[in-house]
Amino acid sequence: MLLATGRRPHTEGLHPEAAGVRLDERGAIVVNERLQTSVPHIWALGDVKGGPQFTYISLDDFRIVRDALSGKNTRSINDRDPAYAVFMDPPLARVGLTEEAARAQGRDVRVAVLPAGAVPRARVIDQTEGLLKAVVDAQSGAILGCALHCAEAGEMINTVEAAIRAGKDYTFLRDMIFTHPSMTEALNDLFGKIS
Repeated sequence: MLLATGRRPHTEGLHPEAAGVRLDERGAIVVNERLQTSVPHIWALGDVKGGPQFTYISLDDFRIVRDALSGKNTRSINDRDPAYAVFMDPPLARVGLTEEAARAQGRDVRVAVLPAGAVPRARVIDQTEGLLKAVVDAQSGAILGCALHCAEAGEMINTVEAAIRAGKDYTFLRDMIFTHPSMTEALNDLFGKIS
């Protein structure tokens, strides 16, 4: 049995309220999109501010604060829609919109699904459980989202996110030349199923 009750930021010993820094009802430090607290010269980053609790989010939080402290102040949390991975067996990784979310926005979408067992590398490493799914805008070909539930999904999703951030449409991944046999090579087949 697994019981997950959530996590709370560890702010009690910091006493941020003594400096005028506001906390939310869960004890997280309240920040704006540039990670400033209710006291403009105090920033909060990482798990203490709530939100997605991933190491890579904390690293990007650092970049946002560094940008602000250097006087550039051009970065914000609104600049990101990062991929995430849950390292279970097989791993689950996702980026962008789900099919349901895209349709709820009224988008005309095309969807591709590929069983992990169809991936040559998955057969070589004997990890054929899982499924790969891509959601693409039917008019523009833009990659709207991708979910990978397969071996090495946590690595593969970075390639999909890079294509999305670079503004590439689905044919970029469909036609990319990947090493063989690799799990990332499955993106050729997945995006090749977009009709």
